[in-house]
Amino acid sequence: MTILQGKRVLVAEDELLVAMMIEDILLDQQCEVLGPYTNIADAMTAARAETMDVAVLDVNLRGEKIYPVAYTLASRGVPFLLLSGYGSDAIPPDEPSWRACAKPFTPDDLTRMLVERLSV
Repeated sequence: MTILQGKRVLVAEDELLVAMMIEDILLDQQCEVLGPYTNIADAMTAARAETMDVAVLDVNLRGEKIYPVAYTLASRGVPFLLLSGYGSDAIPPDEPSWRACAKPFTPDDLTRMLVERLSV
């Protein structure tokens, strides 16, 4: 049993193969996956309405930045992990507590970083 078992995880990712990989990783950890959401509007609706334990957010969804969704989750006290090819450079300068997982990542990278976010 891991700390992730049974957790509800919101996933916002617009690249099909990456979304499928994230979903597989989370299902292997016995998580419940919400999404994946492929655009900001749907991700924002879920961020406002769904009950979740943690979120995985691709920084760039169809050319739009995910930051409004991240701010909504932060205001609700929901921890999240940003995904980006830019790694930690994707974190806004005014949000030093946010964390980013660099793409490409391994299942162990994603799992470890989600556990860290839940432990904060």
